[in-house]
Amino acid sequence: MSDKELSREILSSFGGETNISVATHCATRLRLTIKNEEKVNEADVKKIKGVLGLVKNENEYQVIIGTNVSSVYLEFSKLGDFGSVNKEEQAGKNTEQQKKEKKNYYLIATDFIAGTVLPTLPIIVAGGMMSAVLVMCKTFFNLSTDTGTYTVFNAIYSAAFTFLPIFIGYNAAKKLTINPMLGSLLGAILVSPDLNGVEKLDFLGVPITTANYGSTILPVIFGVLFMAVIYKPLDKYIPKEIKFFFVPLLTMIITVPVTLICLAPIGTWLGQWIGAGLVWLNVNLGWLSVGVIGAVCALLVFTGTGTGLYAAIFLAFSENGFENFIMPGMLAGNLAIGGAAIAAMTLLKEKDTRAMAFSSGLTAVFGITEPAIFGVLIPYQKPFISAAIGGGIGGLFAGFTHVAEYAFVSPGVASIVAFINPDGTHTNLIMAVGTMLLAFVSAFIATRIIGIKERVEE
Repeated sequence: MSDKELSREILSSFGGETNISVATHCATRLRLTIKNEEKVNEADVKKIKGVLGLVKNENEYQVIIGTNVSSVYLEFSKLGDFGSVNKEEQAGKNTEQQKKEKKNYYLIATDFIAGTVLPTLPIIVAGGMMSAVLVMCKTFFNLSTDTGTYTVFNAIYSAAFTFLPIFIGYNAAKKLTINPMLGSLLGAILVSPDLNGVEKLDFLGVPITTANYGSTILPVIFGVLFMAVIYKPLDKYIPKEIKFFFVPLLTMIITVPVTLICLAPIGTWLGQWIGAGLVWLNVNLGWLSVGVIGAVCALLVFTGTGTGLYAAIFLAFSENGFENFIMPGMLAGNLAIGGAAIAAMTLLKEKDTRAMAFSSGLTAVFGITEPAIFGVLIPYQKPFISAAIGGGIGGLFAGFTHVAEYAFVSPGVASIVAFINPDGTHTNLIMAVGTMLLAFVSAFIATRIIGIKERVEE
């Protein structure tokens, strides 16, 4: 089935163009925010050839597509205008129905983090991998830091993380349905050389804490959350004849001082505490805590709750320059998922399912696990247990040997350079390779022993 045909069938199963307010995507999922859930035919969605699974989070549906989701999204976006939530329809939603809805604040928080961080991942991955490549070039090819080549490539890394608040601010504002350009402006203000790191600065006599907000995410997120509180009433009540001029002006006049004096420092301190907390967990419970992450990796991806860890991961990178708790556990988990899927391939009989298991397992080995989880582990059940066993064993090894990732990227074979220590030593890289081998082999053997549960079609 072509991407165009797949997009049309998905749109039809979700009630057509008028029933979808927002459409986005991440690495493997098409994310659709729905206006009326009664118009969604979940059974039909799951039966579409090319759809690996369906996850529901409040009024957002996540259609599991796989690594070709970006091309499917391009075709899907041509079928309608899915750029923003219709404010009139949202305002007209039945008040009594809203009161009856049971709010899951954890899911709301993780959904906000996902909508804010996931669109930024290509920038972070590009910058992080560029840093890893530079480390590799310096270590193995003696690339001098004085050359123009190094300077150009290092600019990719530097720009991606130095100006990260701008990208995060844009996405946060978009997720909160306010003008995203104002969110990016707030991020730019935080990294502006006129304010960033300037000492003895004050506003109307109130001192402003000196801080460097490059590479941070919490300060701008807190600022945009406050901005939404200011922006929405102004946008609603200021007459439309003068709204274009006064809404952005008044929003920034109020938001920027409050953010600089109060919210951004709080975000910085909280980030430092979280980063220090992760280091403490790894130092005191390293072998156990990383093993737990490896064991529950597939569960986190399946439920979509893994996105709630992104904030902690980015904070650890910004505070410490590396992450040695969650990402090493995910490295073990990803390889274990791949090992379980490929082992399941050896137990399957049908040619198509064998090919699907092998390709999705190989994709998991390279760091993208959703196709294997929804295509193999969930339908055949027992490989899910095997992946947990392999991920736990590999994670325990990673924790015991203090494996760390030095550049943010989905951990796997393709991103092994991210585990090269910038100090030029190779111990961390060797232990990371050992983690991958141990997790993959453990999950593969466990699957061969436990077997698979025959899939029963509805």
